[in-house]
Amino acid sequence: MLRSSAVFAARLIAASRRFGDVCYQFHRRVNWTQRYDERYYELEAGHFRTDPDAYLAQQLFVAPEVVDVFVKKLQFKQVLKALMKVTAHWLFQIFGSVTSYSIHLNNFSTYRKCYVDDIEMVFDPAEVGVFRAVYPFPLNTGRQLRYLKFLQSKGYLYKLAGNPYIVKDLLQFLLKRDVRSLQRLESRAQILRARQIAAQGLKTVQLSDEFDIGSLDFARTLARYHVHVVNSAHGVGKYLPVHAYKEFHVITERQIQYYYAVRPCRYTLRTLNDRGSSSGTVTSQDFPPRIRFVFLSQVFEGVTKLVASNEAILLERLNREFCCTPEVSLLYRPHPNRQQLVVPQGFKLLPNLDEVNGHTGTVFASFYSTCQIDPAFKGRKVLVRGNLIYPEIVFDESQEIFNIDGLVTLLLSLCNQIGQHKRKADIKLDTFKLPVQESNQA
Repeated sequence: MLRSSAVFAARLIAASRRFGDVCYQFHRRVNWTQRYDERYYELEAGHFRTDPDAYLAQQLFVAPEVVDVFVKKLQFKQVLKALMKVTAHWLFQIFGSVTSYSIHLNNFSTYRKCYVDDIEMVFDPAEVGVFRAVYPFPLNTGRQLRYLKFLQSKGYLYKLAGNPYIVKDLLQFLLKRDVRSLQRLESRAQILRARQIAAQGLKTVQLSDEFDIGSLDFARTLARYHVHVVNSAHGVGKYLPVHAYKEFHVITERQIQYYYAVRPCRYTLRTLNDRGSSSGTVTSQDFPPRIRFVFLSQVFEGVTKLVASNEAILLERLNREFCCTPEVSLLYRPHPNRQQLVVPQGFKLLPNLDEVNGHTGTVFASFYSTCQIDPAFKGRKVLVRGNLIYPEIVFDESQEIFNIDGLVTLLLSLCNQIGQHKRKADIKLDTFKLPVQESNQA
């Protein structure tokens, strides 16, 4: 979560200036350092652990330190991962060319870069004149296959696409195995891909790519060809600090504070798509009334141990406190990228939001899930502060934030109020409020 801090990004940018790069390479350096300089993260994490409040208030009087990331040698797993990425993009290019040879992009005005279904949540799926190019998504191939089936069922035109990595650059990377050769491999492929798209006469490119290490080169090249690049944040998280988008749709003010644009950019605050049930009244199944507590997990393969350990501590505490409490149903909503699902002890799997959406007593909780501000999730929503997890780094100040003890106190309070209101026919969750001074416990 520290990587999402605007202070973390600002200190990284300041430290990267000492190498005296020209602007183009300086901007690249910031992003590649954020991705590959583990030492910078470890040093900043140490400062943060010493005094989190002072760090976030920018009252730290220790200068940030970064290494020359481009000379860093990569480990075997990192080299193998890069090779697999290049191979996947080549395969997508080949299949896309074979299966979509009759599609002409000059019939479209907008190029939408896609991976999985979340792109249809940040841009209008019914927009006219949109052509979808689907790029490899190694995190969850099953999710990507479901997305492709969705596109086919809707009759949306699309093709498989990939970055045109250059064989000579790949061989050079495999020989040197350092960050500089990897950056050259990635940048040249992204620039070439952007030129190919611009040559088709497209006016707009839509994407959700703030996590992509090559997105800076991709967007900057498109801008030079007067293609309007619109990036829409697919969540509340923050990724590579430097970007070249002409337009950036963000979800929180925190994101505007974090990102650094290399050219004029219009930031727009947007809301998430409202696709859920809108029912807000009590139905017959709400009697006897109960609390439907839904924990929105953020654990999946590749997530940091810090998140997993905090989640385990929280869920064990909630199970211990409420496993025998009839007024509370403990429900578990796994992360969409979770492949090996294990439902925590004392919790029941929530496969469908319709079971809880709009019901009196529904409480959604997470550490920093985008669902916190997604209107598709209908109920009271709270954030949980854990060990070195500060939701206020990600979210704006208007959100309810509790530590674990505060969350337990909240649920106990709701249980007590349910006992007092069992005979009432209309119970509104908004009436179940703790005193304001307890809503942001340290």
